[in-house]
Amino acid sequence: MRILYGVQTTGHGHLVRSTPIIRQLRERGHQVDVLLSGPPPDPAWIARIGAPLTTRPGLTFVADGGRIRYLKTARQARPLTLLRDVLRSPAPMPDLVVTDYEPITAWLARRHGVRSVGVGHLYAFAWPQVPRARGNLVTRNVMDWFAPASIPAGAHWDSFGAPVLPPTIDPEVRTLPRGAVEPDLVTVYLGFEPLDRLVPLLRQFPDYRFHVYGKVGDGRQEGNVSVRPVSRPRFLADLARCAGVITNAGFTLTSECLHLGIGVLIQPIHGQLEQESNALALETLGLGTVTRQLSRADLQGWLGTPAPAPRHYPDVTGRLVDWLDAGAREPLGALRDRMWAKLAP
Repeated sequence: MRILYGVQTTGHGHLVRSTPIIRQLRERGHQVDVLLSGPPPDPAWIARIGAPLTTRPGLTFVADGGRIRYLKTARQARPLTLLRDVLRSPAPMPDLVVTDYEPITAWLARRHGVRSVGVGHLYAFAWPQVPRARGNLVTRNVMDWFAPASIPAGAHWDSFGAPVLPPTIDPEVRTLPRGAVEPDLVTVYLGFEPLDRLVPLLRQFPDYRFHVYGKVGDGRQEGNVSVRPVSRPRFLADLARCAGVITNAGFTLTSECLHLGIGVLIQPIHGQLEQESNALALETLGLGTVTRQLSRADLQGWLGTPAPAPRHYPDVTGRLVDWLDAGAREPLGALRDRMWAKLAP
């Protein structure tokens, strides 16, 4: 089967989820052509995915100071380039399109009438039972129409009575040993939070060590705060031993923490409907702590709280590969039932 697989490169969650699926589909003999769109990905991700692979500018949101900046987003958008990429017909035409919230492949499939599967968290919001923040007219329409798919194979922390799958957990995380947890170590990944505000706040808690990952060239140590460039191997090493994680309300990292039994304090990006909806769901399910603007009081209340029990989500990646390998013909409701039935107690 010839598969066109699109991946949105904003953040790391889409790449983390899609890379093992792409690699396993290729191992089963499928011709998988990959299209990455959004911010330029780290060359390490391109190497991990392998050829054939194409990159395009696509569309992405601009955020700083913990909120979406719509004017900056509009200024950096390239709508004519996006339209040209959508109108460019692939040769030969794929048998199936898989999109991890990637707009070019999603709209190409819609234009040519090719079956498309939307893999990832955002497709859970196709179902009205799933908790969803109110947002505004712009954010609601963007969520629904940014990268539509004819088969929305969405994932969430609960099915909410809809055909929604458990989270996909990276195989590297599934095998991560959680041995001797260091109770004073906290991992921090707030990609859109200014470091000149974050670091002084964390330094007010000298009894804890904070490993802060961000877009920095070189690491530095400021008292009890270690600022580090983003590195997947180093980050995973911290997940294996830290007592808690402070992050935005992205789905992938939060799911990894729930799977491993790591306490989370999340701060959704203001104006990002997915993240605000994730915060609502996390509070509804009682699985973590939410703050709208990280403060000293939030940290005092959260630091040292008991860790939750690990959720131990099933191997969704492997079952998704089986399902796609068979042509994605099994109804989503049946696939959901099989997956949630394997949730470890």
